[in-house]
Amino acid sequence: MRIVRFLLKIIIFPVMLIVTVIQWLVFIIGFSSIVFNILAGLFFFVAILSYLMGQSAGAEAVKMILVGFGIFMVPIIGEWFIGIIATLNMEMRTFIRF
Repeated sequence: MRIVRFLLKIIIFPVMLIVTVIQWLVFIIGFSSIVFNILAGLFFFVAILSYLMGQSAGAEAVKMILVGFGIFMVPIIGEWFIGIIATLNMEMRTFIRF
């Protein structure tokens, strides 16, 4: 049993290193969230102002708001994904340690 556990630790170690590198992408996601939030805000304000000034119909304004919401959700989904990867990384580290 000890030999099997040792072999599993040897196999999991490179996977843990790859997952750790992926977890470092938090910085890139943090930077991209700033850009995506600005872009989503622009979509939102353009949609509202174009509807209020009569430049677009209500359906077009709603479509622009939905696109802005989709752009806003991209970094949030990325942070959720990085959270799952961080949990996986901690589980692998715990397995290797004990």
